[in-house]
Amino acid sequence: MKLLTSDSNPLFRRWLRLASSPRAVRELGQTLAEGLHLAQAIAQSQWPVIAALVRRGAREETIDSALAQLPAQTACFQLPALLYDRISPVERGIGLTLLIPAAAATPPTASREDLIYLDAIQDPVNVGAVLRTAAAAGIAHALCGPATAAAWSPRALRAAMGAHFRLRISEGVSSDSLGAVLAGTWIGAVAHDAPSLWDCEIPRQAVGWAFGSEGGGLSTAVLAQCALRVRIPIKGEIESLNVAAAAAVCLFERNRRAGRS
Repeated sequence: MKLLTSDSNPLFRRWLRLASSPRAVRELGQTLAEGLHLAQAIAQSQWPVIAALVRRGAREETIDSALAQLPAQTACFQLPALLYDRISPVERGIGLTLLIPAAAATPPTASREDLIYLDAIQDPVNVGAVLRTAAAAGIAHALCGPATAAAWSPRALRAAMGAHFRLRISEGVSSDSLGAVLAGTWIGAVAHDAPSLWDCEIPRQAVGWAFGSEGGGLSTAVLAQCALRVRIPIKGEIESLNVAAAAAVCLFERNRRAGRS
């Protein structure tokens, strides 16, 4: 394992860019995946690993066990705590971060299976949480609009907890292409002025679920592509659910009605 101690080292400067800039993730085609759970998911999916970054003083037995699951040619670097903590997306992580390639943009194709579309969701943690929910509900393909936060940013990866390696993710998908990517019906999840999810009919054929930004909801352009709109009935004075919670309600209600276990 190589010891890296200088913050002027070109490798460290590159990792720091990836940790702090979603744009760098897109430009460089690489990202940082922190934590034992992500390391296990990466190993299980046989996702390529460029390098392993280890915090000096991390629990050696746990780290060594995780490193043993990675490809033998993986470069390993040990960093002092002050350097490692500058690139880690969490304050008290296990002390292991993997440098991995981000998936190349996957162009959407006409699908006969359920899809989701993330419209201008700006918080990467929410993006990751929705992706995690989608994977758990059996969705295979997630589409992200141009104004949605970078799906492969370290914070989104952390929130998704391995879902990235079980989904096809297409980024930069414009609203006017939604009709062409699904052989079925788009449904817009909205907060108001729509039938209750519990009462509306959901088509038996493929559907696409569109989920909007935290503050503004779905854009007018995306709503124009949705043949149906649904709302989740909410009691009390709470205006709306977090987008990941709303996605969970919609997707698992869809599975319940379809008899999917």
